[in-house]
Amino acid sequence: MILSRRIPRVRIDDSKRLTPRQRERAYQAILEHARVGVGIIHAARIDTDNIRQATLRAMEQAVVHLAPCPDVVLVDGRDVPPVPMPCWPVIHGDQISYPIACASIIAKVTRDSLMAFYHRLFPEYRFDEHKGYGTPAHLEALRLHGPSPLHRMSFRPLALLSS
Repeated sequence: MILSRRIPRVRIDDSKRLTPRQRERAYQAILEHARVGVGIIHAARIDTDNIRQATLRAMEQAVVHLAPCPDVVLVDGRDVPPVPMPCWPVIHGDQISYPIACASIIAKVTRDSLMAFYHRLFPEYRFDEHKGYGTPAHLEALRLHGPSPLHRMSFRPLALLSS
């Protein structure tokens, strides 16, 4: 994301600290005031590469989709993606960095929207309710229906079910 200034009249914070309504308002405002790139990695690639490598690849995709290229990339956490500009890792960045908090909102709302779409394809998993997190309802759906094509086979509860 390329952000030139603070976004007026909307709360920006770590996406986990916002209500769904606050996240949606912030998401719309960020799209109006920033250039946004998103990277998405398929579950099979995550299983092949591992979650860490897939996350770095998604970050790389997000940066590549930005125009113009940013001068520097701020990253939430310790690891940085393989991109041609300087990267600054910021531990707990979504809690202490305004641009990283904006990126966390974009990521969360994008993911939740994908989960709502996937719910329409596979309603038996109730992705609209648990958003793919390992809740008791999600684990029960996996026990009843087995994995969908969207599930990561490396997801620990799923790996335990199949062993």
